[in-house]
Amino acid sequence: MLCLNEAPNLPRCLQSLAWCDEGLVVDSGSDDGSRDVARRHGFKVLEHRQPGRFLITEQRNWALSQAGLRSDWVLFLDADEAVGPACALAIQQALLRAAAAEATDQPSPDGFELTPRYWFLGRWLRRTQGYPNWHPRLVRRGRIGFEGGVWESFPAGHRVARIAEPYEHYAFSKGIDDWLERHRRYADWEAERIEAYWGGAGDGALGTRRWLGLRRLAAQLWPLRPLLRFSQKYLLQGGFLEGWQGLLFSLLMAGYDLITVVKVVERRRRARGLPL
Repeated sequence: MLCLNEAPNLPRCLQSLAWCDEGLVVDSGSDDGSRDVARRHGFKVLEHRQPGRFLITEQRNWALSQAGLRSDWVLFLDADEAVGPACALAIQQALLRAAAAEATDQPSPDGFELTPRYWFLGRWLRRTQGYPNWHPRLVRRGRIGFEGGVWESFPAGHRVARIAEPYEHYAFSKGIDDWLERHRRYADWEAERIEAYWGGAGDGALGTRRWLGLRRLAAQLWPLRPLLRFSQKYLLQGGFLEGWQGLLFSLLMAGYDLITVVKVVERRRRARGLPL
């Protein structure tokens, strides 16, 4: 598990992983007691601070190669997530099937994608967040890693399977200030990629194969992103069926894209020497 100032979330997350053979928290500079919380729950703690911008894929790949893990299979979980009993059982059964396939010289997965149930102010946003929404989380150490920078994915050319039983994601668990700060960083990243795309980098600026078509469209129609995002979440995906939580979350996501639009305009005016 990767960590930066996650003391409020850690107990729920770490307790949900008690069934694992070993536990590792890779901390990138917490000052809120997160490392002590992790150690009290029996997790090994290492500190690794990336130079420059934090990239989740680089931190995860560092953990796979440099953290001294013993397990063949490694499950990655964020501090605001938890693995329930049904998901834990599904993971264990998937790994048993993979081991049985290898024992008979049959193909077995290099990694697994899992899907979260996204909780927002007490409600699972099944429609608004497009469940199931697949994320690379379970890897065979030495066979596969991560790519993509902020939005991670598995590299092409590997055998990847899926585990349908969901884990829990409490992305709003630290409140609006934390959510806004994270999405401000995401907006920086998106604005940079949009500018690189229009500057001649093409699809290479948009990341990896995962959702590439949607990212290309979003880069081409960047001034309309807030309207398109709200229409997608609230109307097309059915957020209007998920009460006031669906409405609030759709508005928040439209606001995130509005910040991205402003940042693109800001970058372009700075590049032309114009006042903000």
